[in-house]
Amino acid sequence: MELQTRTIRAVIFDIGGVIQYERNEISYTEFIDKWTLELNDVTANNKAYREYLTRRHLDTRMVLPSKTRVDGEELFKQMMKVAEEPNRCVVDLVKWLRQCEYKVAALTNNFQNDEGKVQGNVLTKLFDEFVESSVVGLRKPDARFYTHACNLLDVSPEEVVFLDDIGKNLSAAKRLGMTTVQVEIGREQEAVDAVKRIIRTRGALAPKL
Repeated sequence: MELQTRTIRAVIFDIGGVIQYERNEISYTEFIDKWTLELNDVTANNKAYREYLTRRHLDTRMVLPSKTRVDGEELFKQMMKVAEEPNRCVVDLVKWLRQCEYKVAALTNNFQNDEGKVQGNVLTKLFDEFVESSVVGLRKPDARFYTHACNLLDVSPEEVVFLDDIGKNLSAAKRLGMTTVQVEIGREQEAVDAVKRIIRTRGALAPKL
């Protein structure tokens, strides 16, 4: 059996908790305003919830609210507080890759608030490159965004493993020639193990076990 070529030289990670609201860059205030309107759209939300109940064969006769007052900004802050908690097994994978002298980058869709401050992530120092849509002006799944990250790392797409939780982002990376790994919620360790298997069989550099 023909051995696989050892060409992998870099790993690019999506960052959890990023915001994907449409495909254009919008300001923090615009995002909050639009999201708050959607959260409080009882007509659309009640319809969607009843459809969910029907799909799950649950009781659809419950009384749903006729009016809501959800504070979109407060909810967003609470969500981001949870999202900022690092996934320990993935953080350990990044550290392991760097110890093995692989190049690592983050590729994230994010936005700036009205003061021009990026909605931050405490993990930036873990990576060789932290590539942000709000800075570059491109977003996943735009192929140019992936190519930009590869150029910063000085690698070709064929030399990259790309991790993301969203199918369309993975498909775009795969079309460029990247090896892709999907990260499912609650199954992050499986993705970590998959990356390590790829590195051990196709990595250009010898891994430190």
